Amino acid sequence: MTQGSRPRGLRSGTIPQLVYQADPLGQTVRRLGKKWTLLILRDMAFLKLTRFTEFLHNNPGLTPRVLSRRLKEMQKEQLVARVGDGKAVTYALTPRGQDAVYILLAFLRYGLKHHRDAARLVPTG
Repeated sequence: MTQGSRPRGLRSGTIPQLVYQADPLGQTVRRLGKKWTLLILRDMAFLKLTRFTEFLHNNPGLTPRVLSRRLKEMQKEQLVARVGDGKAVTYALTPRGQDAVYILLAFLRYGLKHHRDAARLVPTG
C-alpha cells in the first residue's frame, strides 16, 4: 500500500471496526443501559422491592407493558430470576444481578459527587 492510499473496500471517512469496540464494556452498556434496567436493579438491590406492582409504583412513567418486557429481558440476561410460589410472583437478583450492584454503587458515588443539587430536589415523606 502506498502512502495516502486506503485499504481495499474502505470508503473515505469509514473507520474499520477495531477489536476494542467489541469489548466487555460495550457489551455491558448494551445490556444494562436499556431504559429502566438500572432503576429496576436499584429497586431490588437497595429498596428490596420484589413485586411487579412495587416496581411500577416506584418508577413513574414506567408502564406495565414495558416493565413486563424489561423483566423478561433481564431474566434472559440472567440478572433476575422470576420466583412463583403459586400465590404470588416475585423477582430476585441472581448472582449476576448482584454483581451489577457494584455498577449501581459507582453511579451513586458519581451522582452524589457531581449531581448533589438534584438529590435535594427529590421530595421526601
